[in-house]
Amino acid sequence: MLKFKGSLKISGDKSISHRALILSAMSTGKARITNLLESEDVMSTLSILKELGIKIIKDGNNWIVFGNGTGGFIEPKKPLDCGNSGTTARLMIGAVSSNPINCTFVGDNSLSKRSMSRVTKHLEDIGAIVHLTKKDYLPLIISGSEKLLPIKHNILKASAQIKSALIIAALNIHGKTKIIENIATRDHTERLLKFLNVKFKIKKTNKKTSQIELNGPYEFKAKNIDIAGDPSSASFFIVGALILPKSKITLKDVMLNPSRTAFIKVLKSMGGKIKLKKTKQICGEDVGNITAEYSKLKGINIPANQSAYLIDEYPILSIAASQAKGKTIMKGLDELRHKESDRIQSILFNLKKVGIEVYEENSNLHIFGKKIKLNKNVKIKSFGDHRIAMSFSILNMLYDNKLKIDNKKCINISYPDFTKHLNYLL
Repeated sequence: MLKFKGSLKISGDKSISHRALILSAMSTGKARITNLLESEDVMSTLSILKELGIKIIKDGNNWIVFGNGTGGFIEPKKPLDCGNSGTTARLMIGAVSSNPINCTFVGDNSLSKRSMSRVTKHLEDIGAIVHLTKKDYLPLIISGSEKLLPIKHNILKASAQIKSALIIAALNIHGKTKIIENIATRDHTERLLKFLNVKFKIKKTNKKTSQIELNGPYEFKAKNIDIAGDPSSASFFIVGALILPKSKITLKDVMLNPSRTAFIKVLKSMGGKIKLKKTKQICGEDVGNITAEYSKLKGINIPANQSAYLIDEYPILSIAASQAKGKTIMKGLDELRHKESDRIQSILFNLKKVGIEVYEENSNLHIFGKKIKLNKNVKIKSFGDHRIAMSFSILNMLYDNKLKIDNKKCINISYPDFTKHLNYLL
């Protein structure tokens, strides 16, 4: 049987790669970005910034961005193509909203089925003019303005993308913008802004609620940005090491932001032998090494209040659950229906194909772990979703490549080096 062994440096974090490009474009001066994730999603953001008049060039393994300031975007000559990337669409809509330009945003079939009104309703409240297809979807046309209103936004649906879009818009708004988060989400935008010496306030109003206050417009100087390894990408190999007998791996220079390592706590509570060692800080983010080795996992309950921190890791956690002893219940997965695929259905469909007992009830997923021997090939449907394709590629290691995944190309959306790194650890 195959096993994982050795050490690996994980590719750059996807969330920070998007934000590094956008905030460098909105700074003044030249920024050198190291370890940028060159995935299809991130390249969509890079291409759109070029269409908006930002000079970006590749220099060896680095990317150099020449910032035009917070109000420096020019009107594009053609529609801005976000590809499959919800992060690109939502953050860039926020970025252009406070510039006096007209932009049309388009995306692929999958992205064109994902809600954009959750961001645009906030932007319309402050004076941007937005036309959405069927009042919710791409393509959309937005007319931005330098005279957007500084108001208080109350974000009811936990979303780092909504929060980041409003923060980025506020960088070029005159006056105080307040953003209230009722459930804390990933804070990469805030950490990167602090690293770039942008002054803003964060107040904890109670245990759950916090308020971000920005007093714009801002002008900030470009700084070189080094991007740490992506913990969501690391999660596939961590689970692989936990379920493949005799495996032990170390993943180096991985970002250890607490809002991104909740999946490690979950795996540890399932009995996973995982060790974290912080080694340094890069551009406001804690970074370190993760060691994982084969473990006998047990089923657990994962409460709904963890869902905002596990949104990208549920597919690979479902693979861990399928190999654990007993039942795992994942609660409050409503948001999974609005990702690259309906991930609840994608997980259900494929685990059933493998022979795992699984059912869904009120957006809660019940998975009964079982060691199964496959005597024949099984077709796995990725639904064009990169995280589904990668998750079942890891399970495939247990089944001697008997799982035939229909579309591995979609993996390039977030992790073009996935297959190379997988083979390196075998």
